[in-house]
Amino acid sequence: MVRVRVRRQGCTPLSCLIGALLFVVIGVCVGGVFLGVTGLVRNSDVAQEALTRAGRDPQVAAALGTPLEIGWLFMGSIETSNGSGNADLTLPISGPRGSGQMTVEAVRREGVWQYRR
Repeated sequence: MVRVRVRRQGCTPLSCLIGALLFVVIGVCVGGVFLGVTGLVRNSDVAQEALTRAGRDPQVAAALGTPLEIGWLFMGSIETSNGSGNADLTLPISGPRGSGQMTVEAVRREGVWQYRR
């Protein structure tokens, strides 16, 4: 008599559960890092001051309305050290009437941001 052993394809219930949990844990970690970094940039003093200045601009207020809010997906960087630094950001902004992008270029000297753009 010949015995044939049939191998099951796929994963066992335990390995499927471990794989799914690993996927969820990695997703939560990546999402947490994304939300943390995005929150830091959105709430930074340079971004908030730029948003305030944009809201005071009559053309921006007419086009987008007020109040303005910063969106979630941004590009650029903020670097600070010992009261000095640089910011080069492109931030999505929106208001009741529409949305757009705000470009911020600033230099920080002695703790004060000086806006170039």
